[in-house]
Amino acid sequence: MASKTCAEIQGKEYDWLGCDWGGNIALFSTAGAGYAPPAFLRDTEAHDVAIQQILGLPATTAARFFPTVAPGLSNTWRLVAERGLYAYDCDPNGGPYRLVAAPVVAAMADALPAAIVGVAKRVNCPGRFELEAVVTKEMLERPDE
Repeated sequence: MASKTCAEIQGKEYDWLGCDWGGNIALFSTAGAGYAPPAFLRDTEAHDVAIQQILGLPATTAARFFPTVAPGLSNTWRLVAERGLYAYDCDPNGGPYRLVAAPVVAAMADALPAAIVGVAKRVNCPGRFELEAVVTKEMLERPDE
């Protein structure tokens, strides 16, 4: 288990997973300044492993939209969308997470490997990703954490 603090990840790109109320999963990219939920900070390594497992799965759908990245870089947002996940990115200066990639057909949590779902469900996100173009820190904060 690799625990980190907000100060340790500040200024560095970290990706984490969350699950919405409908059982959809999303990848969140901090861009060095995005809010990092305590449930992610408690075990950043588990999120890294789960994301690598997702990227190792075969594509099951197309991405409805995704950003362009520089030549030679892997477009992780497109890749996760092609595996049925939503993808959100934060601005390097902070602020809310914005939807940057979405699948044509979302993969429900029960259709994904249990290890991935277990990690994603550690961070419960309100609402439903297909309806949330923006996810704020306030939406992700939980009083019990």
